[in-house]
Amino acid sequence: MLRMKQLTPKVSVIVPNYNHSRFLVQRLDSIFNQTVQDFELILLDDCSSDNSEEILKQYANHAKVAHFITNKTNSGSPFRQWKKGVELARGTYV
Repeated sequence: MLRMKQLTPKVSVIVPNYNHSRFLVQRLDSIFNQTVQDFELILLDDCSSDNSEEILKQYANHAKVAHFITNKTNSGSPFRQWKKGVELARGTYV
């Protein structure tokens, strides 16, 4: 049985989001279109009340997306979202 070694990405990119649907597509497309492609993407939504979650879902199955997590209730702090992202990150750099 041949097993593929899971490669550690060089960079972990964390995208915490709360009600920024207006800019999400541009933000995510910019990340995906970087010349350096050795990265994983961590998408976090903090219970947005706009259509952010629907936009993020469109990217959830992209090969570069390592995690897509939406909170059921707002955490009340962007720092909690950053902490969650750092804990999930596997990259050498965040």
